[in-house]
Order: sequence, then structure tokens, then C-alpha cells
Amino acid sequence: MTLEEALAEPRRELVASGEEKDGKRMVSIYSLATGGAREVATSLVSVEEHDALVASLRARGCEEAETEFLTRIIWVPNAAGLEVFDRRKKQLDVAGDRATLEDGRVIARSDLASVFAWASDDYAHRGIMGVLRSGEEVELVTEISLAATGDPSYNRNDLLMDSGWCTTLGRLIASWAGTTFENKI
Repeated sequence: MTLEEALAEPRRELVASGEEKDGKRMVSIYSLATGGAREVATSLVSVEEHDALVASLRARGCEEAETEFLTRIIWVPNAAGLEVFDRRKKQLDVAGDRATLEDGRVIARSDLASVFAWASDDYAHRGIMGVLRSGEEVELVTEISLAATGDPSYNRNDLLMDSGWCTTLGRLIASWAGTTFENKI
């Protein structure tokens, strides 16, 4: 689907841009029609055209989102906080002084003592955890990587490349909570 075709569909839409490479940037439109962020269109544009295209997409109703293109995690910063999605669902909604987890549990910002990024020993499960003032650890955002489970040559370097989003998003969440962030990956 082209960017134009994606904009014609009735749904909440997000636009995210990739890093510059060889004078070009990837621009993707994601749909939130199913509750998760599903990529519906992608285009490779020159760096010179990028900002004008994103401004045009925003003027036409797309919210600006962020992602790292080695993950399926998408986050939407807004004035009240941020929303975090994977392909199937909203994982986290941070708004004002509360964070709502995937299962509906609400955590007060003041209850969050620290935030850290983590990965399982087999590298397949990774994400961001919050430590509450009570000492309880809660999953805030997680991802399971099939690459890590299906590729016998998958190693720590691959994990570090694939989990960069954990640091970026973890720092945003910690900043919102006014607490510390630690990368334990």
C-alpha cells in the first residue's frame, strides 16, 4: 500500500521515520485500527524531502510516533505522557500521574521507584521493567524475538542491536516518572 492509500483508510494513524542511510530515510505509516500498531505503508524518501513529507502527513491527521526499525514496538509521545504499542495491542499508556499496564492495572507515577531494561538468558524475551516502592517488579513493555530463538548464531551483539529501543523507551518512561533508569541488558 502506498502512503496515499494508507491515508485514505478510516483509522487512527501514526507516522514514524527511520535513521538516515545513504541520503535516504524510511517513513512508515502505522494503523491503530486493531488496537495494535500495524505497519500499513512504507516509503524510502530522500533526506531533503523527509521533513516536508512528515509535515504533510501530520497536517493530514497522522500523529508522529517513534520506533527503532529492529523492533515492533511503537511509541507515541504526547503532552500527557506516551502510549506504547506492539502489533497486537497497547502495552502501556502513560498519562499525567498514572501508567496503565496492558492488563489494565494502574500504577501511580509516585509508586515507580526505578526503571530498567532487561533480557532473558536466551535473549528472546526483552523489555522494560518498573520497580515499585514496595519492591515489586512489573513488566511495563516486552517483546519476544523469534530471531533470537530460531537462529543458532544469534549472539549478544545481535541482542544489543535489536534491543536499543529498550534503552530509548526506558529512559523516556523513567524521565516521566522522575526516577532512575538502568540498562541491565
